[in-house]
Amino acid sequence: MTSESLRDARSALVRDRVLEGVAAVLTAGDDLTFAKVAKAAGVPERTVYRHFPTREALLTAVFGWANRRIGFDGPDPDGAGPGSRPAAEPVTGAEAADLVRRVFAGFDEIAPVVRELLRAPEGLFARLSDNDRRRRAARGVVDREAPGLDEASARRVAAVVQVLTAAATWQTLRDYWDVDGVEAGEAAALAIQLLLDGARARAQAGP
Repeated sequence: MTSESLRDARSALVRDRVLEGVAAVLTAGDDLTFAKVAKAAGVPERTVYRHFPTREALLTAVFGWANRRIGFDGPDPDGAGPGSRPAAEPVTGAEAADLVRRVFAGFDEIAPVVRELLRAPEGLFARLSDNDRRRRAARGVVDREAPGLDEASARRVAAVVQVLTAAATWQTLRDYWDVDGVEAGEAAALAIQLLLDGARARAQAGP
């Protein structure tokens, strides 16, 4: 291993340690500050700032960390380049339904982290950082499942498919219906399937 690759490996370890520190702080119910993250991670505060100079940068990295923890190969600032297709990106309606079942169940395991990403203004920036790809994926599912659907309807159905797979839907179902991630995933998966069935029927019926 070269000295450069060794430095990269050490840097990655420190980054992971800091992100685990974020999870520890949020799980403890504390406010997310760089000082508390540094203490939880067991590193100097300046080390946290060196890797994540702003709260926005920190939460963007946390977003990628959370996706990896639940098995969703989402955006990773240090990972694959533009245009790559994450393994978890759905292509069919069945894949979208399976994905939401798995992801929502996984959200329960890191619930404090997901809630912070939904609550904090910087969390919105992190979530939107991958929005173009997610919009294309949702539209691709609709085009595959309901070919011939008129443009306006296809766009609207794709928008709802994307929303049904989002963490905000998991949180809303937990808050309003007091369900866990497994049940929330089943509900969202069913909604996706029924929505695509309706879109397919509409496309087949024609104008």
